[in-house]
Amino acid sequence: MRDILLLLGVLAMLPMIFMRPHVGVLAWCWTALLVPNTYVYGLAAGIRFNFWIAIVMLLAWMMSKEPKRIPMNRTTVLLGCFLAWATLSTLLTIGPVTSIAWGEWEKFIKTIALGLVIVAFMRTEARIKALLFAIALSMGFAGVLEAAKFILSGGGHKIWGPGDSIIGDNNQFALAIIMVIPILIYLYLGARNVLIRLGLAIGIFLQMVTVIGTGSRGGFIGIIALGLYIFVTTKKKLRFLAIAVPMALIALSFAPERWYERMGTIETADQDSSFMGRVIAWKINTLVALDHPLTGAGFRSSQDLSVWLHYAQQFSLLDFVPTNAPDPFTPHAAHSIFFQVLGDMGFVGLSLFLALLITAWRNASITLARTRDRPELRWANDLARTFRYCLIPYIVAGAALNMAYFDLAYVIFALLAALREQTEQHAPVRLAVPNAMPAVR
Repeated sequence: MRDILLLLGVLAMLPMIFMRPHVGVLAWCWTALLVPNTYVYGLAAGIRFNFWIAIVMLLAWMMSKEPKRIPMNRTTVLLGCFLAWATLSTLLTIGPVTSIAWGEWEKFIKTIALGLVIVAFMRTEARIKALLFAIALSMGFAGVLEAAKFILSGGGHKIWGPGDSIIGDNNQFALAIIMVIPILIYLYLGARNVLIRLGLAIGIFLQMVTVIGTGSRGGFIGIIALGLYIFVTTKKKLRFLAIAVPMALIALSFAPERWYERMGTIETADQDSSFMGRVIAWKINTLVALDHPLTGAGFRSSQDLSVWLHYAQQFSLLDFVPTNAPDPFTPHAAHSIFFQVLGDMGFVGLSLFLALLITAWRNASITLARTRDRPELRWANDLARTFRYCLIPYIVAGAALNMAYFDLAYVIFALLAALREQTEQHAPVRLAVPNAMPAVR
């Protein structure tokens, strides 16, 4: 039954995509984040919904009157360079199973392509907000579903992400949900319909329950980092505490005893085998990058056993960071957005990735500056701040998770670029010196 409903829903979207290509961008983002195949088990499970919707959207774009030019700005240039460098790294991969590297490259090119079309299409407030609802209906749905199972099982249900997707692991799923929470809060504050506000309020609470239900220590650190950053930067600290603390306490009431025991191990991370295993993986990926400083080893090459063993023999070079010897039988993922890119694409790739993060943060800062004290652009000011809230847990918790190529991060990069482009048309920079000439960008 679910297969039929999903197929009918997607088929119903196709005419709308041809009439309004930007609807295809919403559907593309929705399928990329939700991974609908993991919720069906029949015919629909084998259909590449994300791929085919992307193809239909691009065809509709070519035939429409929409502008065909992707704006040239720092974000789009960096995305293009990052893709080019990932392609070069994949061509030069040292892993013996090159099909795995090219499979990851295929996923990556779709992520970059989604970011580029978002910059091209999300040129109005209405379209940007529509995309936010698409995000809410994808990741938000997944979080609500898992929270419901967790609550109904009395805390016994172990929460994992959808299938074998990039957020299939409990830790990665926790971070993805945390990144969605600020977007849900933004939509809640801007909603006028009582039922929509109620649904979003319930959704926000259930996302918090989901993060707890994953049992992820990285997720716990991420949500603490998010809460602290909001508290430090908001002007309404008492109001934030009055809302956040009760919600957190109620959500924690659903946590089983084993959750508290696991969170207690954060204080002794240097004695924890799971965390120290991450440090070992960081060292292996550093050795890979030192051996291939320009292009790295290619996607997931350090997870190949032969590559892992080769660099395990050089492990003594980094003995100034004390750890046990690498596991000689089981290679591990990089477990860090930074070391993941370092091992996959070398120091050049890492520089491009860091430049994307810095540019996204800078775009938020410029948007905040341009829209300050502009009531008509209050929505953009609040949204730029919201995206900063999304980036904080990604940077903090992502430092110990394999999520460098997570779709939502690149959607946020693109939306911040689109937001800056949009606000520049209505709010030129205000200079401190009266009657001064406008600053050259």
